[in-house]
Amino acid sequence: MMNSKELNNMLIDEFPELNEAIMNEISWQEGLDTGSHVVYGDILTPYLKNCIENGNEIKVIQILNFLEKILQYNEKYSGEVVTFSVLEALYFEYPDCELLNGNYGSNCRKELKALDIFYTKLEKRHNKEKE
Repeated sequence: MMNSKELNNMLIDEFPELNEAIMNEISWQEGLDTGSHVVYGDILTPYLKNCIENGNEIKVIQILNFLEKILQYNEKYSGEVVTFSVLEALYFEYPDCELLNGNYGSNCRKELKALDIFYTKLEKRHNKEKE
């Protein structure tokens, strides 16, 4: 099973430009053993959003391919990190982004579909309770 240290090292290896930000984030926590939800949610997700906002298609696609690669391991923890620390934010903030929607891999699409089903059911339940 992949752990936080391995996931965090994968992120640094794939995106060395994030090394300084990651080190600043983890230096006061548990070092490379800092939970990947924190690292991916606080470092990778804002970086990806910045790339989307600035139209950096190459980098956005590189990040999506990286997320897809992690999901291909089909491991619970790494899948949860990708889904809840990155994809969930994209689901809410960029639902109609052509750059994202045209470049998600099959595993990312599967996770986004699961999020959609969950939040649709939650919304229906909430609306029913309001009646």
